[in-house]
Amino acid sequence: MEQSLVIIKPDGTIRRAVGARVLKALMERGYHVQAFKEMNVSDELAKKHYAIHSEKSFFPWLVQFITSARVLAMVLEADSVIDGVREALGATFVQKASPESLRGKYGTWAGVNIAHASDSPETAVTEIELWKTEGGLQISNQAEAEAKQYINRYSSNDFNNTLEIRETVKKAIEEGNTSQNVLLTLQKLYGMDAEGVPESEVAALAKAVFDFIIEEVEKK
Repeated sequence: MEQSLVIIKPDGTIRRAVGARVLKALMERGYHVQAFKEMNVSDELAKKHYAIHSEKSFFPWLVQFITSARVLAMVLEADSVIDGVREALGATFVQKASPESLRGKYGTWAGVNIAHASDSPETAVTEIELWKTEGGLQISNQAEAEAKQYINRYSSNDFNNTLEIRETVKKAIEEGNTSQNVLLTLQKLYGMDAEGVPESEVAALAKAVFDFIIEEVEKK
């Protein structure tokens, strides 16, 4: 049996119905949940998780994004689970993801892409150990039941404003619009289905996505 670390990032977890749908879609493929935790990621864990990118210009943003608000961290287990999860998620860049993939359905733009998943058995072993040690993620017989409870709690809500968020980001980048109105719009959109999430997390996620827009505009 193979294991994979899967993280539903803040842009999925804050949008409760979307996060539940992503989780449900993965479980319906027959992947067993061995560990499951909603958590906020520390800077230290984020930097270690993304250490391979530490010399790249976008490294600070990766850390900012994943620490901005809560995530769903989990270990999934099944034969060929690593390739299977990555196939279900679709291409890393949202614009290149199939419309039928999870990133194609729920991702926003480029690396604002809903989820992370281990890319090889070796990476999975390293990542799972890191998130156990630094993030308190625990293998548990109760994990699958906890994941199902999460789905039952949030998936009955059919709210999904992905297209509106995507269009807001796309239009801002195309028009070079980095005004505060864009930031306020993102805060409003991310807060629409954020049950139990503090406003501070919604604001931090919106700011991370807004900073991504600024970086994309500056590249043009």
